[in-house]
Amino acid sequence: MNRAHFLVLIAALAGCSGGETASADGGADGAVEAAVADGGDGGEADDAGDPHGGLRLPRCEDTEPSGETAFETGVSTLVAVREPTLARLMAPMEAPTANPALETGETLYRGMGFDRWRRGEAWARQRRTDLGGPSAAPTGERRSLAWFVMLADTQLVDDESPVRLASIDNPSAGGAMRAQEAFLPRAMSALNRTLRDTARSERPWQFGVIAGDCTDNAHYNELRWFIGVMDGERGIHVDSGADDDPVPGAGNDPKDPFDAVAFPAPWYFVPGNHDLEVVGINLPGAMNRAQATGSTTATGTRDYTRWWAPPRRGAVVPDMNRRLLDRSDFPMELARTAATPGPIGHGLNTVMSPADGLHYTADVVPGLLRLIALDSSDYTGGSIGLVRRAAVDTFLRPALEQAQRDGVLAMLISHHPTSSMDRRNGEFGGEVADAVEPAEIDQLVARYPNVIGWMVGHDHDLRVRGTRGTDTAHPGFWEIMSGSVADWPSQARAIELVNNGDGTLSIFGTMLEIQPRDCAERRFLRLSMIEHLAAWDSNHMGQLRDRNVELVIPVPPTALDAVNRASAAAPTRIESETTLRGMR
Repeated sequence: MNRAHFLVLIAALAGCSGGETASADGGADGAVEAAVADGGDGGEADDAGDPHGGLRLPRCEDTEPSGETAFETGVSTLVAVREPTLARLMAPMEAPTANPALETGETLYRGMGFDRWRRGEAWARQRRTDLGGPSAAPTGERRSLAWFVMLADTQLVDDESPVRLASIDNPSAGGAMRAQEAFLPRAMSALNRTLRDTARSERPWQFGVIAGDCTDNAHYNELRWFIGVMDGERGIHVDSGADDDPVPGAGNDPKDPFDAVAFPAPWYFVPGNHDLEVVGINLPGAMNRAQATGSTTATGTRDYTRWWAPPRRGAVVPDMNRRLLDRSDFPMELARTAATPGPIGHGLNTVMSPADGLHYTADVVPGLLRLIALDSSDYTGGSIGLVRRAAVDTFLRPALEQAQRDGVLAMLISHHPTSSMDRRNGEFGGEVADAVEPAEIDQLVARYPNVIGWMVGHDHDLRVRGTRGTDTAHPGFWEIMSGSVADWPSQARAIELVNNGDGTLSIFGTMLEIQPRDCAERRFLRLSMIEHLAAWDSNHMGQLRDRNVELVIPVPPTALDAVNRASAAAPTRIESETTLRGMR
């Protein structure tokens, strides 16, 4: 959620009533049923005859477009893309009933054809030399030095949590309630399966980087669900409060247990504002801790006792697994993970003082490439990032200097780009005395020529930006943002580091599509596309130059020996230009 969205959200919250009064016992299923029968504010209660025959969600198959010709998009967007058949609206419809997460909204947009896609033209790779290097591609032998995956902003949510803002969801407060949110765990699993099936057995993914906002509301259960999906947990049950079964039977609705597909490589994590703050804005405190595990909601949550699970305020079934997490909880929770894909701790096992920031380094390609993870989430609250002077002086600068002394290449990872950082206390407070200007951070990092890239999330956009250094000896670095799994187009980015053999390196970035195999996975993508086309969410597509890219940068002299050593044993097959172009 960006600052503009937050301003509108605050205005909406200011006019929000406290909701219905919960019954005295507060926590029983019966209290929720009674509150629903009394009306709530999510729509009319079902009548005694239950016109939906026991269903609380439509059967997935009943929502699919009729007469649609099936097609395979493939995985690589270098081959084809999943493209809407219609153009995005210039502005969202004003009527409250136009919300894509409501039955009225989805029905409207499906009637308009917003749920139909086609095989679109591939996104051509753009060779970018903003930071130096020849404009023409090299003709000599090239060597592939690293092959990995980047993704961000899954925002896996407990959509029944009492801290939700579902009742005030609107286009200016994107993400308060997503039409596709209940299907997110299955989409994550589908993406993991797609990645697993993409890499050749001779060249598996070496690692993955997760650029924050894995969860939505800093809940314990959300983080455990995220870890469970990434670990490939069998029978994972992404449900809270009452045990919901909105479509009677097993394996046919988003609240049924399912067997997740594990991420296909060791993955490294850095937290985002949604991992550490309620709705990505509010730090955990006594009031919202009580609300999170309590039995009432003032701002609305999904109600799976009613048809289409509309938002409502009032009574909820409490769940202690919704307890809020602090920074200090993350190293412990991420240590509670499977050894495969691993690694145990996902980078945080080396953090000595979590309260000072979940910063760490990891040698993801030993002797060649070091990951420098910077926790950019604001310790004063608010969605915008903030970096304290102590983090720069005791972690970032020493880590940059050590990488240069060790003669290795370095890539940073943080949730926030510097363009989404400030020095303010929360969203609207005064300046924080020990906060660092974002421009100073950019300038610091650009002074180290062995830093070739900085991977970020937060804005949910497909975006690549060259940050220039001071001269040819300090060319700068590439900032790489890879969209959001939670929002359209819901992709991951394959990244390959290549020695061009001409004194330059290339960072290949290729967007990869989820390949859905069942109705639930397709439904996630259709609902995500509807939100995009209805302009209920920001347009995150970026330009062609932000999607499939080849980012050229000179080989830093301090890392030349490491690059040469790694190149001697590295494959000459460039996966980005062979495997990812050869998919059909």
